Amino acid sequence: MNSQAPGRIVVVGGSMAGLFCGILLRRLGYEVEVYERAGEALASRGAGIATHRELYAAFKQAGVRIDRAMGVETAGRIAIAPDGTVLGTHPMPQIMTSWGLLYRFLRREYPDAHYHAGAVFADFSEDADGVTVRFEDGRETRADWLVAADGLHSSIRAKVLPAAVPEYAGYAAWRGLVDEAALPASFLEQLSGQFAFCLPEGEHMLGYLVAGPNDDLTPGRRWYNWVWYRPAVGAAALADLLTDECGRHHPLGIPHHLIRAEHIAKMRADAEIRVAPLFREAVRRTERPFLQPIYDFVSPRLVCGRVLLVGDAACTARPHIGLGVSKAADDAAKLAHAFYRTDVDRRSALADWEADRLRFARAAVKHSRSLGAYLGPAQTTPEGRALAEFNRRPETVMARAAATDPERYLEY
Repeated sequence: MNSQAPGRIVVVGGSMAGLFCGILLRRLGYEVEVYERAGEALASRGAGIATHRELYAAFKQAGVRIDRAMGVETAGRIAIAPDGTVLGTHPMPQIMTSWGLLYRFLRREYPDAHYHAGAVFADFSEDADGVTVRFEDGRETRADWLVAADGLHSSIRAKVLPAAVPEYAGYAAWRGLVDEAALPASFLEQLSGQFAFCLPEGEHMLGYLVAGPNDDLTPGRRWYNWVWYRPAVGAAALADLLTDECGRHHPLGIPHHLIRAEHIAKMRADAEIRVAPLFREAVRRTERPFLQPIYDFVSPRLVCGRVLLVGDAACTARPHIGLGVSKAADDAAKLAHAFYRTDVDRRSALADWEADRLRFARAAVKHSRSLGAYLGPAQTTPEGRALAEFNRRPETVMARAAATDPERYLEY
């Protein structure tokens, strides 16, 4: 980076939001160092992701060329009853991709010399001239700004806004990836090219094809990605799901290989009686499912002195809206615009950025809660029950869940 760089920025969190911030801010001439605690193991994540225009726009702004090679195209949606009856279809062309594939697109664009894997954030201090950031291995660095892109359970946010914590929604998602070649022909004939839904009472299952190992998009070599939202109401139920065979509790999320066998066995048994036959095949053939507790959260502030919150550290909407990665990309793109602006001072530009992102975040979380109103705890008011009934209808699910243009449903 040249010596005339306009400033130095440290990004903690090297996942989607952090990489987007790093790439976009470096394009403006800033010195940016990205620190990620998980190391390059991030690249192994394979969870499915729906794409939106905000995601494409951020890739374009970052100078990253993307095309159909980023995922599998679906022509529309199909809803199937637990007995296998087709409840309806809905046209909605969309590219379905995977977390790992997008991560690798971005990671290739970011220079290795400025990406520090295995760096666990410890603390920071702020003064009139900047911030000092410290890591658990003793490393220390100075910057003008600290970007917190360290996820839903952000360590940085916990220091600047300790009262701002995510709210558990009362249900969790079982997820899995199964080799396309292991699925029966009848499965692929009906569901290939479709974003499919199954709606057991009080639950929600979905699935679609994504790139397979090594980002392979060749038919027959892809993965089928499925997600099954199931109630787990209350703190005790959640704690039980997140406790491993040795009795260790994993409050920030349990690694897939530590999920207790009894929980996996119950999920598999329930699939045999609760979901459509085609989805049962996907569950049966999934070697190792993983578990995602569902939370939602909006931070009361995004600018805290010289600390800036982005991605899930700033806001987490329930996955039904399908906006996690796209929102992270948009956060970063608009943050870069705030650092690019020369018509106002930096603090004013960041205040405008914060107001814009909070407005969007609150609307997104409200909509995602509506989409999940029939999951988790039973609604106790007439309005809540009516909202749940509307959002559990197959036609609503097909039109609104992870829609290509979710902003049309947001209420500001």
